[in-house]
Amino acid sequence: MQNKDIEIFLEIVQSRNITKAAEHLFLSQSVISTRLKKLEEELGYELFTRSKGVREMELTRQGREFVSIAVRWKNLFEEADLLRERSQYLLRLAAPESVYYDFLEPIIVTMMQQVPELKLSLQINDSSGIYDMMENNLIDFGFASYESSRPNIIHRHIYDQAFCIASYTDFAGDGGIISPLILDPGKEVQLSGGNFSSLALWREKWFSGRSSCRIEINSPHMMANLLKEEGSWALLSTVSGERMAELYGIKIYTLSDPPEKRKIYLLRHEGLAMQTEAASLFSGMLTRSIP
Repeated sequence: MQNKDIEIFLEIVQSRNITKAAEHLFLSQSVISTRLKKLEEELGYELFTRSKGVREMELTRQGREFVSIAVRWKNLFEEADLLRERSQYLLRLAAPESVYYDFLEPIIVTMMQQVPELKLSLQINDSSGIYDMMENNLIDFGFASYESSRPNIIHRHIYDQAFCIASYTDFAGDGGIISPLILDPGKEVQLSGGNFSSLALWREKWFSGRSSCRIEINSPHMMANLLKEEGSWALLSTVSGERMAELYGIKIYTLSDPPEKRKIYLLRHEGLAMQTEAASLFSGMLTRSIP
């Protein structure tokens, strides 16, 4: 069964007439009739009733049932063609926002400049959502801030994120270094998302029994106005904090006792070979960028 035969069948269903179907498909009536007959022989049953002197063709019972099958067949062919056309230079990535600015952005900018054919799909998500996307084969590469034993997913530690304090408040730290003791936990604007055990342990160590934060938010850039209250602060990756300082004039402080650095992992699907040109190119750039 060929896709062209399905196209001819559906056109006859639509027009109810071989002559009209031939005109719409720019084929001769004899070609239409021959291919229809061949399709019926392959299926083992007639799709249309044929009556002398009747121009309009009627579907048989099997023909009516075959219509839905033919539509699905046509859709699958179209999807396969679309996949073939776009797959080689389509790159699908997902990463937390901090990883994008810490690590991914310069790689992507370079790759877009060097590979004009590249089509990029980039999604910002938390680590849990990225594992879900990788598990369902919706992305080629993912980045996450913790290990998870998901089926068929390989994770590899690629770098560590250090942390800083971002605030508009002048904490007058010695050389920009401050103690966690001067921070009010009730005025923290907390970055949510992921499974950041090192941050939870740090907060427990320094703020146990004291009031917890009132605000949780999932993007550093949404914090800018919320940090303007005197004494408000946020714990961010150092690169995210430096970017906030550049964009919004926020002060950046180093902690005298910071949380343990957060490990960042590269995710790949175990059963997925390096099939596309885009994936191969990106993999090469990653290898050169990872210390």
